[in-house]
Amino acid sequence: MEFQKYHGTGNDFIMVSFIPSNPEALAKSICDRHFGIGADGLIFASESNIADIKFNYYNSDGSIAPMCGNGMRCFVQYLFDNQMIESNQYKVETLAGIIEIERDSKTNLIKINLGKPEFTLDEPNVSSPIDEFLEQALSFDEEIIKFYTINMGTLHTIVYVTSDMNINKIGPQLSKSDFFPKHTNVNFVDVLDRDTQKVTTYERGAGWTLSCGTGTAASAVVSNKLGFVGNKVRSIVPGGVLNVYVGEDVKLEGPAEKIATGEFVKHEKI
Repeated sequence: MEFQKYHGTGNDFIMVSFIPSNPEALAKSICDRHFGIGADGLIFASESNIADIKFNYYNSDGSIAPMCGNGMRCFVQYLFDNQMIESNQYKVETLAGIIEIERDSKTNLIKINLGKPEFTLDEPNVSSPIDEFLEQALSFDEEIIKFYTINMGTLHTIVYVTSDMNINKIGPQLSKSDFFPKHTNVNFVDVLDRDTQKVTTYERGAGWTLSCGTGTAASAVVSNKLGFVGNKVRSIVPGGVLNVYVGEDVKLEGPAEKIATGEFVKHEKI
């Protein structure tokens, strides 16, 4: 089975040119970093009746994610590299809606329109309704963790780090809290100045990642609403740098690179 592997600021993905009969099993198998190729997720294209093409994404644990910002940029570069799409502007169908794409042929940076963030949340995303943009709090081992949660194509929780915070412990705890029936992505944010912040993400379904596009965008939105940053935010993630443009719609810009091509050999049918 032929595959291609890409990364977007360290967030890595396996691309296949067919529609798997069991994508959940394939994702778990091929994304395994010891017994497979290793990646944060599996991506493949399919036809769309409402856009130019459809984006299908499975986390490394086999779960479905409605959208992935870094994965989308890698998907765009993959389509371009394989002559599946020739235009530098087009629309992609996702489970989170239609995503508009812009690819700069000079810089090779890819900008994706993530649409409008959602601040009103209800089941199954949260166990107690959130009717507006408000700070929430939960207690873990007698420690109160304050956070904001929004939907940026997928559910994201933002925590502003303090010097004594153990993010390695809090990330998995908060992600899998009963407050989030389907779990949440957790982004730890350190605002450096009006234009720059650092973001480290614990992703549901993948664990700690070098970068999370929608999480970086969600973090910029929250920081902007709180008045910490302006409308263009340079976001430093462990795997590189992403730009977020906060307006009526939120746009994410960054690179995507091919890492490898090869053949994946597996005995069971996937």
